[in-house]
Amino acid sequence: MVIQEIFPEALLEGGFRRAVLDFLVVEQAISEELRSRMLGWRYSGFSVHNRVRVAADDAEGRKKLAGYMLRAPLSVAKMSYDAPTGTVIYRSKMHLGLKRNFQVMPGTQWLELLCRHIPDRYEQLVRYCGWYSSRSRGVRKAKGATAAATTANGVTEVLSEYASRAKAAWARLIRKVYEFDPLECPKCKGPMRVIALIEDPVVVRAILMHLGCWQPKAVERAPPVPLEAWPAHANLPLTYYPVPDIA
Repeated sequence: MVIQEIFPEALLEGGFRRAVLDFLVVEQAISEELRSRMLGWRYSGFSVHNRVRVAADDAEGRKKLAGYMLRAPLSVAKMSYDAPTGTVIYRSKMHLGLKRNFQVMPGTQWLELLCRHIPDRYEQLVRYCGWYSSRSRGVRKAKGATAAATTANGVTEVLSEYASRAKAAWARLIRKVYEFDPLECPKCKGPMRVIALIEDPVVVRAILMHLGCWQPKAVERAPPVPLEAWPAHANLPLTYYPVPDIA
């Protein structure tokens, strides 16, 4: 990309800020007066970064960029919960303003902040452009490039060219997501290949019994807890507070 050499960050930041504030005025979220004052702020709160480049042949860089775009709002590895005090401790990079690399807050406050990242119902979070857009996929589908594949039960199904390629790459995709190679032999660490797909429960049970791996677990129901053994607060009356459906 050559955007860094043509457009400086300050120019992009100013255009981005004006576009957002103009949109808020049109939607009547803010007034024209407030927009004018915000445009005059020394620290606008907007930021544009265009100093990271990903080369066309950098597959690892593209994967990291895609992971960054689809990242979760928080890292579970950086979070710890102290049950006796009911507080959450989150550790991250050093914050220049707070001068610390951690945040401590009550568990209820943490849940409140986390719920802000829950999208509204039917809200589209990922948009595909170019080759992956719906229009491009529709054009490729209309060309009728299909391939035939025979399933384990002998039924021939018609697959598109791209679905066929994805089906052949299932092991590579599992290895990329879960960092585990499903086609690696657990004993000799050599490559394995799929020779059959067994779905018949009778055959599956016979194979597992032959290998000594058949261990059916009986479903045991715990006895009901008597009312006198319940904690005191469990008998308090319940109050229902309706909340909007945001899931």
